[in-house]
Amino acid sequence: SSGINAEYGDLDIEEYEAHKKLFWDVIYKTDWSESWLVAVETFHVLIFCLVILCHRASWHGLSGLIFLSLLALMYSAKHLNTLAAERYQTFATEQYFDSNGLFISLIVLFPCSINCILFIISWLLQSWNLMADIKSRQVRYAASQGEKKQD
Repeated sequence: SSGINAEYGDLDIEEYEAHKKLFWDVIYKTDWSESWLVAVETFHVLIFCLVILCHRASWHGLSGLIFLSLLALMYSAKHLNTLAAERYQTFATEQYFDSNGLFISLIVLFPCSINCILFIISWLLQSWNLMADIKSRQVRYAASQGEKKQD
């Protein structure tokens, strides 16, 4: 059998191609101009802007709150997918929400994951800068103490 040795077992080439085709079908066949999808897109752009703003302004509390909110949203994605599949007629023109959760993964999980990763990178950069600042202060303090001893 032709297969790719993946972390979770063998993945058949035909199965891989079928998943890839399904992914692109979802992307191309979705009417991205529907008002609820525009709202979801706007939400993700707003969150991305908040990630940048929180990083530049060093708003640690707000960034932590948004990060935890995104994690909660991602945690509840399966329930949201089931709920949306049952009630899609009230807000969408087509049934996008499949049992595998591919669509909600594309419109919710992937962008939220990217924003969470950006928050983590921001925190790592801020930690790096803080450690560098502390070290330079230690060096300056040690140098000033050395000058006082010589006097």
